[in-house]
Amino acid sequence: MEITDTQRQRIIDVWELCKTGVAKTKEAKAELITLYNEIHKTKYKTHSNCSSCIATCYNGIKKIVETL
Repeated sequence: MEITDTQRQRIIDVWELCKTGVAKTKEAKAELITLYNEIHKTKYKTHSNCSSCIATCYNGIKKIVETL
């Protein structure tokens, strides 16, 4: 899994809006999912309200943040 500098900055930015476990805006949730999809080559829908899907994306980004 290779993360570009641009993705790294986007992760830091979106994490500030989602780090409590609740996305502050729909756009923040969509960006969280988009980043997860880009990095992990998945196809989660950015408008999904599936708690399991969103939790997978959140936890995946959280693991990346912890290594930054």
